[in-house]
Amino acid sequence: MQIIHTLTNTFSLFRRAFGRYKWQIILMAVLNVLSGTLEGIGVTAVIPLFSILNSGVEASDSISRAIASSFQYLHLPYTVKFLLLFIVLLFIAKAAFLLLSQQLAAWVTADFEKKTRSELLQLTFGAGWPFLSRQKVGHLDQMLSTEVNNSSGVLLYMSNGMVVVVNLFVYSFLVFNISPIIAVLSLLFGIVTFFAFLPLLHKTRSLSEKMVKANRELAHFVNEHILGSKTIKAMSLEEPAYKKGESYGEVMRYLFVKISFIKNGTAVLLQLLGVFFVGGLFAFLYKTSTFEFASFAVVVFALNRVFSNIRFSQSSVHAISTLLPYVASITRYKEEAIKEKESLGGGEAFSFEHELEFKDVDFKYRADEPALSSVSFSIKKGQMVGMIGPSGAGKTTIVDLLLRLITPESGYILLDGKDISGTRLKDWRENVGYVSQDIFLFNDTVEANIKLYNPSISNDDMVQAMKMANVYDFVQELPQREKTVVGERGVSLSGGQRQRIVLARVLIRRPQVLILDEATSALDNESEVLIQKSIEALRGETTVVTIAHRLSTVMISDSLIVIEKGRIAECGSPKELLKDKESYFSKTYHLRAN
Repeated sequence: MQIIHTLTNTFSLFRRAFGRYKWQIILMAVLNVLSGTLEGIGVTAVIPLFSILNSGVEASDSISRAIASSFQYLHLPYTVKFLLLFIVLLFIAKAAFLLLSQQLAAWVTADFEKKTRSELLQLTFGAGWPFLSRQKVGHLDQMLSTEVNNSSGVLLYMSNGMVVVVNLFVYSFLVFNISPIIAVLSLLFGIVTFFAFLPLLHKTRSLSEKMVKANRELAHFVNEHILGSKTIKAMSLEEPAYKKGESYGEVMRYLFVKISFIKNGTAVLLQLLGVFFVGGLFAFLYKTSTFEFASFAVVVFALNRVFSNIRFSQSSVHAISTLLPYVASITRYKEEAIKEKESLGGGEAFSFEHELEFKDVDFKYRADEPALSSVSFSIKKGQMVGMIGPSGAGKTTIVDLLLRLITPESGYILLDGKDISGTRLKDWRENVGYVSQDIFLFNDTVEANIKLYNPSISNDDMVQAMKMANVYDFVQELPQREKTVVGERGVSLSGGQRQRIVLARVLIRRPQVLILDEATSALDNESEVLIQKSIEALRGETTVVTIAHRLSTVMISDSLIVIEKGRIAECGSPKELLKDKESYFSKTYHLRAN
């Protein structure tokens, strides 16, 4: 039952992962059958060749008689010369079919890698934020490189495995044709060997699953520590960081050595058992009166091929078992991402004329801990609204709701009185700009980072956006102006310069709503003033929502919303709230002033 269950699961996994290539795989199988059959006939043709050379008498086995009948039917002389030509032509045809099969396997493998990588990227970027936020840094990188390569290896091993299986049947039939007793003994030997080594196959699969996990954890570790390398250097943590990374390498070495030992040990044992089996047969048959050297030579060659193919098939099965966890990992990820897919199309076009409103909005990340409770507020078009509150109060949750990365569990978010869920998601995000404290810049030019995958944006629009973001003058001082490469994550620029480039990137798209999530929290006073000037210039034209801990950032707001423990605690203009000595804003303002 365990074997049937394993085979069923494996077949199901193959169908889900490689189903689109079923006709190519069938064609590979046909080519391999033809190649194996021609090889078997070619080898068998050696028997009548030896018989004619030794005694001039035709061989008595059925395949030799069939070859002789074919020559007679085609009116060809049944001589050594024509038999040799026949054998050569068979092996040429066999080689041609094998080459076609191998080339088809190479094409399928390359196409699988290309399409799988494209699908993984498309599904990842098309999945909802809750799904993406659960993924670890480095896992997708590992999946796109190592796991896709290893998964495609299954196709190559499967193609080679088809050749092995066909050869196994052809040479087994050849042995049966010459000596049914030897064939039956060989079959029994093969069955016993297969079941004897089956537990090792399950062990290989289990170890390989651990290897997949170890690879992913190492990729996650490397990504995290490269991003945090400045902190590691500053805190002199190189040694413990190195030791932590080394521990992953130790686990992977242990798993690799163990998997290799099982694979190589199995191959060596099979080879030894095959030698003992053939030696025993020779000792038994040599003394019998029916012993024929030509037939036995072909049987020994065929048995050698049978055992070679058994060894190779065992090796292929171990290799496939090693690689299947990678296929399962990718397939599982794709299926999860499909379930979490966002629908960007459908619904009405974005239209904002009057008011954006939260109405009794609730949201929970965990069932026992509400992030927002009955949150209600409204923002007029063109208004500048500031949001403040302690860490964990729910500000970021409101931002995620405004960006439609998550949806309320209850209550409504309304745009001009209509639920925003009825607005096309793509339209919504194109009209809602977002600048966060986590600066996202490519290792590319200033221009590429501002235009960001939109080549239709003109240089005039880019210049205007840079001026609006107060970054134009600084860019003109760079060695190659807007063609200057900013380095990994903008490392060659200051924090304020990076943030203003990001602001220019958002402004160039002319959003109707602009969300600034702690955009000035890590900036110096001069950079903050420049960004505030940029924001203030948008007053009346763009609706601005500013999330900040710095009170100076929200002082220019028309309205201020204070959030505490997932609820609206205070609401009013900064001046009004300052007058109320008991308000959170007033207390915080005077505390920081003192």
